[in-house]
Amino acid sequence: MGLFTRGITFPKAFTTTGLTPIDIPLPRQVTLPLRQYMGEAAEPSVKVGDTVKVGQIIATAPGPHALPLHATISGTISALDETLTYTGIPMPAITITGDGKDTWKRLPKPTSDIDALSTDELMAQVDAAGLITTGMFPVPLARDLMPLEQPKTHLTLDGRTVVQRIDTLMITACDPEPALGVNRFLATTNTESLPIGIAALTKLTGADEIRFIVDKNTAPPAQLTALVAADETERTTITAINGKHYPAAHPAVLIKALVHREIPLPYGHPRDVGVALYDLATVIALGDALTTGRPPVTQQITVGGGAIKTGGIVTARLGTSLGDIIEAVGGFSRDPAKIIMGGPLTGMAHYDLSVPLSKEATGLFALTEEEITLTQGYRQCINCGRCVAVCPVNLVPGMLSLYCAKDRFDRAEQQGVLTCIECGCCDYVCPSRRPLVHLFRYAKHQLMEEG
Repeated sequence: MGLFTRGITFPKAFTTTGLTPIDIPLPRQVTLPLRQYMGEAAEPSVKVGDTVKVGQIIATAPGPHALPLHATISGTISALDETLTYTGIPMPAITITGDGKDTWKRLPKPTSDIDALSTDELMAQVDAAGLITTGMFPVPLARDLMPLEQPKTHLTLDGRTVVQRIDTLMITACDPEPALGVNRFLATTNTESLPIGIAALTKLTGADEIRFIVDKNTAPPAQLTALVAADETERTTITAINGKHYPAAHPAVLIKALVHREIPLPYGHPRDVGVALYDLATVIALGDALTTGRPPVTQQITVGGGAIKTGGIVTARLGTSLGDIIEAVGGFSRDPAKIIMGGPLTGMAHYDLSVPLSKEATGLFALTEEEITLTQGYRQCINCGRCVAVCPVNLVPGMLSLYCAKDRFDRAEQQGVLTCIECGCCDYVCPSRRPLVHLFRYAKHQLMEEG
């Protein structure tokens, strides 16, 4: 593992500094994909013409790898159709046309006294809220906390699963990319939900130590500092990292650097090395759900890019179209060359502004021609080695890309393509403008289809 010696340190101009909160108006219509995570799709429990209220279950979970889907506006079910998802894949979806009233369904308010809840009761509330993890492959939060038996995701020794006790809970206030800012924004706000979320995760994981990870380039967050000071057991600490260095916030890199434990890629998980790692947004969402009894119906994302008139931290209802979000922040200041959901380095490019906002989304960027690198007519690899120098997981991206481009997926797998964390560092430094991450994603998809 390359720790913090590999990767890229971006200039200040690349880091999002405008963290102005923006609440956009209630959308006239939302489209909600039946799956917004890795796992099974939910099954619709409504039909066209039904009236629904905010927070009402409109699709149920058919199995342990699925989550219920909740209405995010009140109104009428107007369509059961398909939509393009965050990843650009068609997915069955439910469309609600709003009535403008934003009427909530009356929901039972669960206790926020974590000590009064059993582990099973707590997990049931996590599942009922439809919470997911963040990251490259988001999964239902309950399955991440207490996974079902999945042989490829655990360390094995002589054919036996090695169960590692979780001793450290890491909560990061850093964002996956320097251009994203939701976690840094949340770190500056005080909320009663954060201690509740921390207490729930501590109980579910059994961790003895809690470590907050913050960006050393920003002022120490007051609420996190206060939580450390209030812990008489001295089990809670704060560690500062350089948020401009990318991908310092990636779980594999962060855990190796801070606790000197190496996650076994490609199928490893932080729990395999005794760590539970979640970002601030997930912890606060968990605390909100436990405190209010309401499922999350909004998503906070970073909106930016040179083609956006007004950027900031936008809070929007899940299912709102990209076009409605862009219109609500003032529209385009100029014609965009590329629109990306997620971060500029790891996000997904989209051409259709009707794509809905989903739980996986962390950002929305409308980039100008000056802000992107066109890969049309890219050149052959010149063996300069720059991609090797920045790869945080010690791969040879140039060589891998040749196998992927020639559909030699077996050789790409042997050379570690599944270990790639898709950080985009190799793309960023490649002088031949080769679409390296695109080729790696293509190869991974083909390998998953085959096996």
